[in-house]
Amino acid sequence: MPPTTLTFSMLAVIFLPMLAVPLVLALASRLGPRVGYLVGSVPLASAGILAWVTASAGSQPRVVLEVPWVPQLGVNLSFLIDGLSIFYGFVICTIGALVCWYAAEYLGKKYAHARFYSCLLFFMTAMLGTVFSNNLLLLFVFWELTGVASFLLIGFFHESDESRRGARQALLVTATTGLCMLVGIILLGLSSGTYSLARLADGSLSDYKDAGWITASCVLLLVGAFGKSAQFPFQFWLPGAMAAPTPVSAYLHSATMVKLGVFLVGRLFPIFHSLELWFWLVCGVGFFTMLLGAFLALRSNDLKAILAYSTVSQLGFLIGAYGVGSKTGIQADMVHVLSHVLYKGSLFMTAGIVDHCTGLRDVRKLGGLGRYMPVTAFSAAIGVAALAGLPLTTGFISKELLLADLVDARAWVCFALVAISATLTVAFAARLFFNVFTGAKPEALSVHSPGWAIQIPPLMLALAALALGTFPGVLDGAIYSLKVAGLHGEEPVHLALWHGLNLEVITTGLVILCGGGLYFLCQKSGWRWAHIPSFLRFDAAFERGLDGLSVFSKKLTLALRADWPPAYLPIVIFFLLVSLAGTVAVSSTKFFEGFTAIDISLSPLHSFVALMIAVSLVGVIVLRRWTTQLIALSVAGFFLTFYFVLYRAPDLAMTQILVESASVVMILLLLSRFPSSQLLRSEEKREAKGRIFRVVLSGGVGLVMTCLVLFADRHSHPEPIGPKYLELSEPLAEGTNAVNTILVDFRGFDTLGEITVLLIATLGALGLMMRYKRGRSGSDPAPAPGFFLEKKRRP
Repeated sequence: MPPTTLTFSMLAVIFLPMLAVPLVLALASRLGPRVGYLVGSVPLASAGILAWVTASAGSQPRVVLEVPWVPQLGVNLSFLIDGLSIFYGFVICTIGALVCWYAAEYLGKKYAHARFYSCLLFFMTAMLGTVFSNNLLLLFVFWELTGVASFLLIGFFHESDESRRGARQALLVTATTGLCMLVGIILLGLSSGTYSLARLADGSLSDYKDAGWITASCVLLLVGAFGKSAQFPFQFWLPGAMAAPTPVSAYLHSATMVKLGVFLVGRLFPIFHSLELWFWLVCGVGFFTMLLGAFLALRSNDLKAILAYSTVSQLGFLIGAYGVGSKTGIQADMVHVLSHVLYKGSLFMTAGIVDHCTGLRDVRKLGGLGRYMPVTAFSAAIGVAALAGLPLTTGFISKELLLADLVDARAWVCFALVAISATLTVAFAARLFFNVFTGAKPEALSVHSPGWAIQIPPLMLALAALALGTFPGVLDGAIYSLKVAGLHGEEPVHLALWHGLNLEVITTGLVILCGGGLYFLCQKSGWRWAHIPSFLRFDAAFERGLDGLSVFSKKLTLALRADWPPAYLPIVIFFLLVSLAGTVAVSSTKFFEGFTAIDISLSPLHSFVALMIAVSLVGVIVLRRWTTQLIALSVAGFFLTFYFVLYRAPDLAMTQILVESASVVMILLLLSRFPSSQLLRSEEKREAKGRIFRVVLSGGVGLVMTCLVLFADRHSHPEPIGPKYLELSEPLAEGTNAVNTILVDFRGFDTLGEITVLLIATLGALGLMMRYKRGRSGSDPAPAPGFFLEKKRRP
């Protein structure tokens, strides 16, 4: 395939979901819930193009595509097509299509379908961009976009406090750990001289500059991965994300964002696995999280919460497997991920059907649903069997492979943790199925049978887990063709249901027996102890920390009187002047060196303008009313324009006139909205105190600025850049006005940044004013800084 065609094909795979957003927005109101089927065809189209690209690339493909973006900074649209990215690309697209099918049946007519599916398509593009990125900086951009998209999806029901809280936790945790990851990326790039994942994977750590920086970058990158995949101590945000609509939960947990941490650890394995730190950090965090997640799942009662904590546990399982990998690579990471994708997607969709048909998710209030929804119960039975690692499922194959790796590595502590976690998993998996679908239905429980269409997606995933678990050998060829050099071992993987009587099989049998016994014991006790201990409620501690930070910042704002500039500005200026005066006093000899040689002679015209400005400023000081003070200040500003004219800068003079005119008009308009009584009181305050102090401060600031001008003039650069701009304005920018060409062409990005800052400041000011307005009526829970506490203090 020609490189240009290949590049456009990959861009189509990644950006096709986003390009479909306008079509969805146009048709959502007409098609209603059925627009989900249309949206589902988009990831299928991406998967079709990806299949074509994969077939064209041949067996064991490894292709790097480059599209210039910001080449000056070394940031290009660089994509890596290899086994790992192809595998995740297919997972994202196929599960995305099934989720859209499921959502078309799950979401009612009251949903905002256009907004929902637009956010979902945005999410798909961000995910695909992340897994195919070759440049680490580009990967970070897409990585953060997944956080933004998930924030929109988790907070879809933004009227609900639970949704807002869950979305905020997810965004803050993933964004904060993402910033740590960015620092790690920069350190790695500076140490190795490249941001290309392909080059980093081919290189050796011994070739890089500083081993300390390499170790630090490894830790920071892993922090980003742990935050995204909800590893300890960041595991608390994932159950909070259950506030999202169930199709989002199914997509989020099975195929997308939480898998990104696992994906990143897989990408980092060829780079860092030779570090001694790798085994201890990845295995320690991964397997501890696996055990903690299983423990929390066993003590939860909400159907989606149990599945969420089991996801935390299984993600720890997946990440821990990368820590076990030997120097020659790992063998079965795709089997682990595929197994989790199949049964977790099926179970979340099943949980959504139960919630949809009963209106309940508390397993203590459910039961006997198998007779009302036999197909769903069949899917759930296969899903929990795979979750528990029972034979004839992909979960069994995956667990056996990991136990074999641990035996080979003689990592007996990790082996014991996996066995304990698997025992707990068997217990809560049994509870998920038997307490929901078997037994007698509670009298108070109202059930209606689900439609056929909504049951097909979870059934397809469950059947896939059953078929691939029964005949795992069919995966051998696919896994071999997706092998990645440096990540996977050289020996081909042969998957089989029976490898003989060995320690792994005996352990699995004991795990099933112990897990079943634990379930019966818990069932006998009525699950009375099933609740999350307070010391493990990291989510509650996180919320209390945010509330405390908000109160602290408001109290600090009140203490500094940040909402009343006349109160704190003189203090700031006073300390600034004292600091500068102290600095000058210490280095007075050097500071005044050469000042005596400065020519300060002025022409009569310059002196007259300076005199008029000084007289105007004296008027500002001695006049009493604010209107006359404002006029005197404006007169000083207008006289300043004469200086610009005298120095032959008519553009600046015109700008000064416009600024002065606009300022006077705006201030008059603002002050006209104030009640006259308040203005009078303000004038009385100015009369009463602080006038001399403010005059001294103003004179001090003027003196400092004068000294700075003289200092800058005395130490000017021998080759000033001004003449260069004048020379280059016409040939390069095709403009004769140097000021305009500097602003628009030579410093275009600076100007854009300044405009952006002004726009953000304006929006922020509008937001504060609106919140202050609402806060005064008592309806806003978080009004503008300072006012909320002031109001509480007054009554």
